[in-house]
Amino acid sequence: MIDSRPPRKTFPILLLQLVVANILVAMAVTGTLYVLFTRLMDAYFERLMHEFDISPTKLNSMFTSDVEQSLWWGIVVALALGILLSWLLTRTLLRPISKMVRATEKIADGDLSARAPDLKGELGTLSWHMNHMAAALESQEQGRQQLLRDLSHELRTPLTNVRGYIEGMEDGVFQPGPEVFGVLNAEVKRLSGLIDDLSELSLSEEAPDRQKLEPVDLRAHVDAVIAAHRARMIEAGFRIRVQEIGTPTKVMAEPGKLQQIFNNAVANMVQYSDCRFVPAEQQGPAACDGAVILDWSSPRQVKVCFENWAAPIPEQDMAHLFDRFYRVDKSRSGTASNVGLGLAIMKRLVGALGGRVWASQTRGRFQLFVALSRTGTSAPA
Repeated sequence: MIDSRPPRKTFPILLLQLVVANILVAMAVTGTLYVLFTRLMDAYFERLMHEFDISPTKLNSMFTSDVEQSLWWGIVVALALGILLSWLLTRTLLRPISKMVRATEKIADGDLSARAPDLKGELGTLSWHMNHMAAALESQEQGRQQLLRDLSHELRTPLTNVRGYIEGMEDGVFQPGPEVFGVLNAEVKRLSGLIDDLSELSLSEEAPDRQKLEPVDLRAHVDAVIAAHRARMIEAGFRIRVQEIGTPTKVMAEPGKLQQIFNNAVANMVQYSDCRFVPAEQQGPAACDGAVILDWSSPRQVKVCFENWAAPIPEQDMAHLFDRFYRVDKSRSGTASNVGLGLAIMKRLVGALGGRVWASQTRGRFQLFVALSRTGTSAPA
């Protein structure tokens, strides 16, 4: 179990360790020089005394004493300067570390806006990663708060409607009948759809190592999903054609997740397709058809494009299409099929398979791209 209590303020052990280490190095160097110098001094002095036939006893003693005294003074001064300089340098080194410690304490206390100072070298790399982590935590916290606000809003609307009808029946304003029960049933379906979408979003965040990858036929999955939406497509007067570029191969993926990805993409096409935005020069019997294009031209990845005519999306909204509960038309209260979770779920599922997803639009033609690695083990470039 991790102790949640912060450590007590204690003596600066790291500072002491660095100072002692510098002192030991200085002592080792000076001691080595002292031993080497005294040995060389004795050897050279005896050679000189022997060469000039001088008695070395008294003169040698005086010379040795003076040299040793000078060496000891030099050692004391060197150690004093070493201690002072090591203290100053160590304090200079530890000052940014202390600032980073204070920043981490603020982050641990909930202040996710705290940042470490900008530094250079190895400490600069550590500071950058720490600030990057803090920014990610701050973004996640903001996303969590936004999710709670959006979720409470999405739940409040149908619950308020159900409560209003129940209170109205209690007060005699509404009479129980098919119309009232139909409204209540629709609101319950909205709640059920929202809960199902939230469940899907949670499942889409499963760790990649829990996946069971196997070779899958993308074309077969696309055809199956289109067939499942055939009734809605007939009702909306919408058709989808499938096109392949290059040589098809099987892809390593998890069939369940892949089915969800294609299901959300096709449902998005059927729901938001709008023939009013087909240019006049392209009008014709099949002008409003959607398209699913499987591009196998890259040896490393397969790119699947879901394309249809739709109302133009403002540029400032394009970057938020895959955010949870985000809707371009903010004036709507949302329905069971339009609570802003479909593309968020899709993004999570594609990421779990090591792929990426993005969207673009060109003159009323909306394109939703899914890129998957052919091996299923690395993200496409």
